[in-house]
Amino acid sequence: MEPIRPPQNIVIVGAGIAGISCALSISRELTPFVPDLKITVYERHDVLSTSGGAINLTPVAQRHLALLGVLAELDRMGPEGGADVDAIELFSMRSGRGIGAINFTDNQGKGFGGYKGRRVMRIALSVAMMTVAERTQNIEIVFGKKVVGGEEFADRAVVKFDDSTEAVGDLVIGCDGVHSAVRTQFVDVGRSAEYTGLSFLQATIDTDSLTSRPHFRTSSLNISRHGSMLASYCDRDNEQIFAAAIVQFSREALTRYRLQPGQDWGTQHRIRAALREEIRSRFRKCNIPCIKEMIESKADWMLYPVYQVPIGGRWCMNRVILLGDAAHAMPPRDESAAYALDDAILFSRILASYRSEPLAEVFDAYETLRRDTINHAFKESRRMWERNREMGLLEGRLKEWMMSFHIKSNEHARETAWAFDATKMALPTPAPSEDLVSLNSFLRDRTL
Repeated sequence: MEPIRPPQNIVIVGAGIAGISCALSISRELTPFVPDLKITVYERHDVLSTSGGAINLTPVAQRHLALLGVLAELDRMGPEGGADVDAIELFSMRSGRGIGAINFTDNQGKGFGGYKGRRVMRIALSVAMMTVAERTQNIEIVFGKKVVGGEEFADRAVVKFDDSTEAVGDLVIGCDGVHSAVRTQFVDVGRSAEYTGLSFLQATIDTDSLTSRPHFRTSSLNISRHGSMLASYCDRDNEQIFAAAIVQFSREALTRYRLQPGQDWGTQHRIRAALREEIRSRFRKCNIPCIKEMIESKADWMLYPVYQVPIGGRWCMNRVILLGDAAHAMPPRDESAAYALDDAILFSRILASYRSEPLAEVFDAYETLRRDTINHAFKESRRMWERNREMGLLEGRLKEWMMSFHIKSNEHARETAWAFDATKMALPTPAPSEDLVSLNSFLRDRTL
């Protein structure tokens, strides 16, 4: 019987944070054992997507990006590489008073594991990740490939695209987000993403356009009974502020407020005006001067609905697995980038450690390691979104009062999460199977 060989030709669907970090991490872990390794990343867009606004990188996310060589690339981008965030300060939009802060530094002002937080535009992060990937010899990125189907066989999986082409891999990894085609076509057919009833309204505003001095040092979350608004610098020179309101929107309203390709100028102008009015109607009583100015400005707000997939679905088949947002389908939040990076690094380490084992054992080990963590994080996210639904006056006051208690009570859990290092987490030990080859590899590894 021939020995089991690790995957040589790996197909990754999705060139977002999860997909590129997965490619970089697998290349780092598996290349020493598979010199002829080939990793191909397929992206449905023709070019890098510029949507999504700014993203917060927690200390653990920055540590992982440093490991993959991406953080150094972000630093080389200068001001566009993002703004350092010592803390996210919380304020009441009703009173203007501070409520508390989520600190990314300890009592001595040092970051966790050497890293603080960072707010960076998603397109800048994507460019940095793409640059590192293009320098990696065994990684290729192909744009304009929309998945429409696929088949799985005993020794390979085939991904079919809308241009009638196919990709064949020993291993297929779906990193294509909450609306994952890999999930709906391969792994968990029929389990579609569901709208949460909440949406982001996002805009980027020039700091010089405001006459009021920003009330925060680097980043703020401003609480209201009508939702919350993030306001944060997103460049190193503090020339731009990224604003994102988390608000409740009915499903029926989404079609009236979505900007779509091919819309005429008049339709787009009407939608932008309607979104500005939505922001004003919800937050016009704000008592924070600079937020009030943002609300009354002519900023171009964009609507991004929040979707999620119910937990408990399948993650894998025989040669296909979901990672990142496609796997755990968390609503987007400040920790989502870190979770996607965790997934990529941990899966890559398991893939290298179990290189002489069947893929089924790789998948089982990954699920054993991650299922409980992701389910817990998903439930925490659900509770967070509930706090951003429309509230009555008394309920809104209670929300403000409880916020400082909530921040303090979760401080230890946050700091523990930020100290997490996916490269040092203990992996499950490959279990000997009835397969003699697998048993021999297990005994050999134990001896070494």
